[in-house]
Amino acid sequence: MKLTVASTIGQNSTMTVSDSVFGAKVNTVLIAQAIRVYLSNQRQGSSKVKTRGEINRTKKKWFKQKGTGNARHGARTPSLFVGGGVAHGPTGLQNWNMKMTPSMRANALSSALTAQVKNIVICDDLEQLDGKTSSANKLLMKMLPNAKHVLLVLPKASQMVLRSLRNLPYVYITSAQMLNTYEVAYADAIVMTKDAVKILEDRLVKKEKTAEKAAGVVIPAEAGIQEKEVAVKVKPVAKVAKAKAAPKKAAVKSIKSTKTATKKVKADKK
Repeated sequence: MKLTVASTIGQNSTMTVSDSVFGAKVNTVLIAQAIRVYLSNQRQGSSKVKTRGEINRTKKKWFKQKGTGNARHGARTPSLFVGGGVAHGPTGLQNWNMKMTPSMRANALSSALTAQVKNIVICDDLEQLDGKTSSANKLLMKMLPNAKHVLLVLPKASQMVLRSLRNLPYVYITSAQMLNTYEVAYADAIVMTKDAVKILEDRLVKKEKTAEKAAGVVIPAEAGIQEKEVAVKVKPVAKVAKAKAAPKKAAVKSIKSTKTATKKVKADKK
């Protein structure tokens, strides 16, 4: 697959990229799952409310038990009254952490990049920014005039680039090693450098290979080694079986010989 390489000079070119990263099969269910896991992991789970036992309020009986026509109440702390405690509220111990396997995360990111491949632009002119926000804004407006959420994927954090782009409210900056599915799906346009594309391809292709090894894909050379090991293990078992069978035969022969000897002795006596 080929992506367009934009330039400030106006001479656009193309770059060949990996089909397994930018041309994979789009799995919308997996993308939605990756986004849900990412957003859930951003939650702290520190929200807490007070129960009726933690309210600093008098526990005195509100009114007498009988004669008022009202329901029976022994305090003003229950959740039924204004200023009372909260029933079944958050306790501050919630755990919102969710997990995905590395292969699922890699496949979700590849699916998201494939779905956004028409909005991806490769540009190496970002490294020439002089630290001024106005020049960075002109560069992005020239390449992406209608984008409202621009994601910049850099190979590594450069102080001059960050200084040029950090004050633009519609720009989000990340590195190729930290790129996730949520950022790709949220962006209207994605700007990458050539080095960032190479890092991203190495990252995702490496995860695919490790996932195949974890799934149990056997290499032909390894298969031959396993067969040899099995053959070595089978031979000692057969020898042990013969060794165990030999004493039984010897015992049978000895019993037969003793029987014949006793018969001869009895015959001689007669």
